[in-house]
Amino acid sequence: MKAKSMVLCALVLLASSAPLGAQKTEVTVRQGKVLAETQTATVSVDAGQKAVLKKDANPFGTVDSPLVQDALELYKLVEEEREHGELKIDSVFIAVGKTDEDEVVGAIYWEIPNAMPKATNIMTIPYSSTLGDIRVYDLDGNLCKVEERSLGDFAFSFNIHFLEQVQPGEHFKFIAVTRLDDIGMPVFPGGARIAWKEGPLAYFRVSPGYPNALQYFRFILPESAILVDANREIVATDTVDGNLAVTLRNYTGPYSDAMCMIALLYPDEDGTTHADIPGKYRGLRSEWDKENSEMYQREMHKIRAGIKYADQSTPLAALLTAFSSAMNGDTDLYAAVAYRDYSPDQIQGYVENSKYWADRLDVLSTPQWPRTPGNGYVHPIHLCRKGSLIDEIVQRMVHEDGKWYSHSGIFKQAVDSEHATSQDLATAKRKGYLSDWQVAGPYVQKGKTHRELFDIPFGPELSDVDVPWHSAKVEPHEEHPASVDISSVLLPMDQSAAYLRTEIASDRQKLARLEIYTDDGVKAWLNGELICEENNSWGISEQPDAVNVTLEQGVNHLMLKVTEDSGGSRAIVRIGSDRAAGPRPTDKAIDPTPEVQLDWTPALTAQSHRVYFGTDQNNLSLLAEIFEVRELEPLSLDPGQRYFWRVDEILGDGSSIQGDVWSFSTGL
Repeated sequence: MKAKSMVLCALVLLASSAPLGAQKTEVTVRQGKVLAETQTATVSVDAGQKAVLKKDANPFGTVDSPLVQDALELYKLVEEEREHGELKIDSVFIAVGKTDEDEVVGAIYWEIPNAMPKATNIMTIPYSSTLGDIRVYDLDGNLCKVEERSLGDFAFSFNIHFLEQVQPGEHFKFIAVTRLDDIGMPVFPGGARIAWKEGPLAYFRVSPGYPNALQYFRFILPESAILVDANREIVATDTVDGNLAVTLRNYTGPYSDAMCMIALLYPDEDGTTHADIPGKYRGLRSEWDKENSEMYQREMHKIRAGIKYADQSTPLAALLTAFSSAMNGDTDLYAAVAYRDYSPDQIQGYVENSKYWADRLDVLSTPQWPRTPGNGYVHPIHLCRKGSLIDEIVQRMVHEDGKWYSHSGIFKQAVDSEHATSQDLATAKRKGYLSDWQVAGPYVQKGKTHRELFDIPFGPELSDVDVPWHSAKVEPHEEHPASVDISSVLLPMDQSAAYLRTEIASDRQKLARLEIYTDDGVKAWLNGELICEENNSWGISEQPDAVNVTLEQGVNHLMLKVTEDSGGSRAIVRIGSDRAAGPRPTDKAIDPTPEVQLDWTPALTAQSHRVYFGTDQNNLSLLAEIFEVRELEPLSLDPGQRYFWRVDEILGDGSSIQGDVWSFSTGL
């Protein structure tokens, strides 16, 4: 390393005498650290930088990256728009990115005002996705210190330290170079992805959400990539080393409208061709979607002409009513069609926000809505930006007492799960997992939490209600080969409930045990009879809710109601094994009293049960051998102590099935 540094230093010193015959000399530093000297000054240059030596000027260091040079070239477009003076430009964000051996490499130019009331040299990005392996430089090429702090759920805050103080209202200006090691990683708060696949299409998005920001994004696409669509204005396309490069422009406006997306095909990656471009991009949309889109555009034309629209008979009519009220400034009508309650101070802001979006969006698609869906059913309307067919926003519409109401819109959530393979399905079937499911919902009720929704009956529990059921593909989840990710099938929605149904075929009437895992609470019905209810709020647990049932000969109908607190919901059901399950106290629980009654769901094939107990999980003693669970007497235990136990099931032939080791702690 030292020898290389000496050689590089010699090169730079030699270059420092070059201005006599050249206008500019650049020397790149790949490793180590060098000093670039002229007769007037000296500058230190780190690895990843380069020294620039000009005649009659002090030497300076800058970032060595062709992507940075692209970003600075795009900044000239920003300067031109600033001179034109039509836009209020509070900040600037320019990103140039490319994929490089399954990594995303990017260069960013950023201008952000100091919002603090005093001068500071620290700029804070309070809530962001990961910025990967990021290096930040000021415009003089000085490397800045970056402090990263995890906020959980893939969110981070960053503090960037500059050499110079920035006055209130003036701008932090810097260049960043970053690398994301895995483009499939969840990098937006809540687990949303920067890149994902959906059918044959690959999507890539960025979303730096600052208000009144002028943004340019230049994407250098992988070799052979085919650009299918973009949700923003494309200002240029060219090639870089034979690869397509596309440049998009965006102005975020007062509402931080920053989501930028492109849709691609990757022939070299997965063998797709132009023939795999989805039908909607070739005009092959369903008659239902075309009719709804044309109706929406026709009525919006009337609304923009000043004609009032008030109709809540369908989800689409209710959306038009919400946009009509916003565009005409009718706060009373807006409040009447909104599912949520707004205070007088809030309503004006929501009206202005809706007016902004009404000017930019078109209806892309929506499923056929049910005629009598029952109260609380949430129906999706998929919206795209004008000039694009990318499914960007999902507007949620809620049915209540014969009318439809506008709930809220959410940006499209990336779904990039790995569906179960034929091998997974074979394994699941062999292990008793149920894998052929339909899902309905979500269902909500204004002001009610998921715990309160647990006991409120919705469409699938009621007669004479039109329930739209959707087929759900299963996927592996941790050690389970088959699970239903409810949030990937239905609209993701906090404080809601969804329903799942399936059939269980049995060659005769027989006893069985169902093991049910859900995130969050669950009710279960078998052939219309309630067999299980757990109103809780936790993810998929290690131990299932286990219930012994009788399967009738022929087809048995199983339905679940799964409540959702936040963060996504999931369900797993299997016909149980010969192991004991469902410990009570639950595994790792803290029991508030030293008087403890041990309980569990026994295996149906067990003739007796051996219970082992103790304070050392590796040395448990036989507590009792019993024939019925209720034969076990309550235990008087020491307070503040952790105990371990297991149940071995003894079969009719005398063999035993060793159970899992469970634990609990007594209260103080």
